Amino acid sequence: MNPIILDERLSAAAKMAREALEGQEQPKGADIGCDHGFLTASLLESVPELTMLASDVSAPSLEKARRLLASRGLEARARLTVADGLTAMETPVHAVMILGMGAGTILKIVREGVAQIGNAALIVQANVDLPLLRTELARMGFVIQKESYCRAAGRHYVTMLARQGDAALPDARHALLGTCADGVTSEEQMDYLAWQRGVRVREMLSQAGADTPRARERLSAGGQELSIIAEAIGMKTCRVTDVLNMVDQIAPYELAEEWDNPGFLFGRKNAEITRVVVALDLTQQTVDEAKALGAQLIVTHHPIMFSAVKRVTDETREGRLMLDMAQAGIAHIAAHTNLDAAQGGVNDTLMKLMGAQNIRGEGFVRAGELDEGMTFGMLCARAQQKLHAAVRAYGAADTPVHVLGCCSGAGGSELNDAMALGADCFITGEIRHHEALDAVDKGCCVIEAGHFETEN
Repeated sequence: MNPIILDERLSAAAKMAREALEGQEQPKGADIGCDHGFLTASLLESVPELTMLASDVSAPSLEKARRLLASRGLEARARLTVADGLTAMETPVHAVMILGMGAGTILKIVREGVAQIGNAALIVQANVDLPLLRTELARMGFVIQKESYCRAAGRHYVTMLARQGDAALPDARHALLGTCADGVTSEEQMDYLAWQRGVRVREMLSQAGADTPRARERLSAGGQELSIIAEAIGMKTCRVTDVLNMVDQIAPYELAEEWDNPGFLFGRKNAEITRVVVALDLTQQTVDEAKALGAQLIVTHHPIMFSAVKRVTDETREGRLMLDMAQAGIAHIAAHTNLDAAQGGVNDTLMKLMGAQNIRGEGFVRAGELDEGMTFGMLCARAQQKLHAAVRAYGAADTPVHVLGCCSGAGGSELNDAMALGADCFITGEIRHHEALDAVDKGCCVIEAGHFETEN
């Protein structure tokens, strides 16, 4: 009979349980909230002479566990019972496992069953509120001796092993980071913290623009936690000028058109920054999100201003944005036509997204070969899918296309340069109607996919 295959989450708990049971005479374990019994069955098969208590509040789930154990000849070594918490644990065991619940539920079970747990290893795996779990376990006298990190079904999990002892309450950093507070030593820990950082960013963005006591409290707490996580994964503070130089290395400002206005446009050049918001346009929503995240810099594709500004007042959109940013201490950098023209910039990215190969060209125009057998209709469908765009098509759907040309944004004026590179199909964000019709007449189909969509 093949061994039971556990997912990464249950495998992490099983490994920790086996370590806790190793060397015990007549080892005993308890799987609280056993669900369908996979962890119980795996441990019974892998730990000789082990006996298990498997309990769950769901009778149907427990019946499935019972059938699983019976099918593998393990039912004699397990006692299955419908029970809430640790109420069914009548004799001491060496390891108690409580997995797949919220921190509040786990803490309730532990608090009501401290006496039953006794000297056993307590193995817990909460799906939310880990700082609360660490803090309250310590308050109840449990010392967390080990944590392991894994990813399963797109989520990251921390499995903890704790025992009763002389526990000290963790500070905010240790409550948030757990064993990572003493140093990130594995790729799993780094992946977990990066994921947690993303979770907090999304939580803070959900409060963007809100001005309630609860929103302010959540934003403040989220900002503090982001700073702690950033420090743990080695992110260091830099200045606006550092980002300005970094953008120049990626997309040299000298590549910009004369009429354009990229670079450092607003704020204090030497201000320290810990967070940056990147956007296509500088809008009120962008500023609100930057404020919500505690960001000190916004980097956009389109500049907030293209020409000289004589007044900054709340009577114009640009003025209101700049006043809002000044009050929040937010600077602004733009990378526009320099990023369009740069190697690896907007147009190269658009071509790769559309599946073009052997990309060539300079300035704003690129051209590249398409897959053999590609038709104009197929390419339009790809643009709709990849760019999330409602495209306007100029040309017959069954027309074979071999070479794609592109210019993101308002690129209709670059069509002839793309055709000079051999393009028989051209994609851009905006093009004049008569320009597109002229192109079709010359044998070049046109996809107008939207300014935002081709640059985003």
